[in-house]
Amino acid sequence: MKEHEEIKKLLTYFWNRNSHLRAYPYEEWEKAYDKGKLIYTSWKSFEFFRLNKEFKNLPVGTFFNDKIFIKGYPSIPRIYVLKTGLKRYLSYPFYAEEKIEGYNVRLVKIEKEILAFTRRGYICPFATDRWEDYLPNLPEFFEKYPHYYICCELAGPENPFVSEWPPYIKEDINFFVFDIVHRDKGGFLRISEKIKCLEEFELNHPEILGPFDPERDYEKIREIIKKYHREGREGLVFKPEEGSSRIKYVTPYSNLMDLRIVFPYLGEVEPNYISLRLIRLLTNLYEFEEFKEEVYNELGKYLFEEALKLIKSRRICEEVFRVRFKREENFLALLAHFKLARVNIEILEKSWKENYLYVKFKKIYPKATQFWNHKLEGWGEVD
Repeated sequence: MKEHEEIKKLLTYFWNRNSHLRAYPYEEWEKAYDKGKLIYTSWKSFEFFRLNKEFKNLPVGTFFNDKIFIKGYPSIPRIYVLKTGLKRYLSYPFYAEEKIEGYNVRLVKIEKEILAFTRRGYICPFATDRWEDYLPNLPEFFEKYPHYYICCELAGPENPFVSEWPPYIKEDINFFVFDIVHRDKGGFLRISEKIKCLEEFELNHPEILGPFDPERDYEKIREIIKKYHREGREGLVFKPEEGSSRIKYVTPYSNLMDLRIVFPYLGEVEPNYISLRLIRLLTNLYEFEEFKEEVYNELGKYLFEEALKLIKSRRICEEVFRVRFKREENFLALLAHFKLARVNIEILEKSWKENYLYVKFKKIYPKATQFWNHKLEGWGEVD
């Protein structure tokens, strides 16, 4: 592990070599590092810095070394009502892309390797290990377009981070390319050009619908949301043909599932995680009254059933995950990532089968365990 002064020397070296960093004086970057906004990280022979907090006009998840500078993926506003939100943010033409339930990674070619970076700028050992199984033509893409990088959603029942996934993925995982971004300029590729690239290199992607007009096509979009709700899909991201004015909207089903998954683990998440999803459900029903009876009948079950099982058993709050790796060194890197992120895990099973390392592990949530135990043991609180 590098010492503090060595890391500062590396930051100086990067600042002198990378013109993007010189938009701000070196002293500003040094101050960001001293305050914990800028974090040193490494992967094999590669060394990077990533932004752990916003800095100047740069979002969390921005990362760089002496040769590359990749901005964090921008936050996208979530609208609560389709009819007014579409008109407020969008004009013709715009597209609707399926919002996939998974986690966001950016695939970047650095020298001879393609590495996956999470939304917060960590290198994801799992996605780095598995992208070639699902995006085999990515090397050819980067050969033709060396100045671009790929934004994907990684989703499926065998991922190490999230407990929800699209219903049509029955095993393992998949990668869904949802954006292509210019490395230096930072701008998204136009939707029509992106679609051509997706087709040319056979890159798996979310369903893309449109183009639409917010004035004329509201009922068409409403029908898509109804269909996605009934199929157990998350929602839509609305994107203009070009530019970065994007918005997203999720189905009532997605809000119900979020509540079911998270409610047993209160103590690990902020309370407004629950209240925001309840507000989204309310505004879902404001616009989709046909789902009112379904939500009324299911909400209590989604909120309380799993949590009641948990607290009645008085067991430790934990979740079980299953993953498969092509290379054991990447699994060990994932363990190191969990340790760095202070995630408590316990390996339950590990075995090689058909050229993959299959691993079953559980994440242990001490804050959630303490949250429920404190209440069950009779303690009170002032509210």
